[in-house]
Amino acid sequence: SLATARELLAAHGYQGLSIGAVAEAAGTTRPSVYLRFADKKDLATRAIAGMHVADELQTSEDVRADLVAELRHFRTAVTRPNGMTFVGTVLAEEQHTPDLVAHFRARLVEPRRRRVGGVLERGTRAGVLRAGLDVEVVTTTLIGSIYARYIATGDVPADWPERTVASVWPGICQA
Repeated sequence: SLATARELLAAHGYQGLSIGAVAEAAGTTRPSVYLRFADKKDLATRAIAGMHVADELQTSEDVRADLVAELRHFRTAVTRPNGMTFVGTVLAEEQHTPDLVAHFRARLVEPRRRRVGGVLERGTRAGVLRAGLDVEVVTTTLIGSIYARYIATGDVPADWPERTVASVWPGICQA
């Protein structure tokens, strides 16, 4: 039921989600769904709470390549069918169903930021990236470029991660 709820959330938004639709799509009954979930809000928040960023990517000695790999992984996640729609659905409910956004941030946004920030911190410790680098700003810039490109054009080209890192690299690497 949780996977079905996530799919329906992405396709139809929170307002379009219903216990009946989840039951039908999951091949079960409304009473069966109500046995596990108190209501639509409970179902939706638990569906998002069950999501997570995949395991850490393998790292290398090449900080630049690792940043590109992290952005490729992120691009793949958000450009899958209904990926950005799902993000919009969650954000649209921020005022009415804040638990959705809280779970989304805790399970997906924060782990992704830790992964990218970890690569940057490793690069700083290794002397590849400049000392005093504002990891929070650079992390936001790298990840945010994918969101911004999608919002501006409805597309994030396959080479966007490489282009983004190449554009930011001169400003963050050790001189």
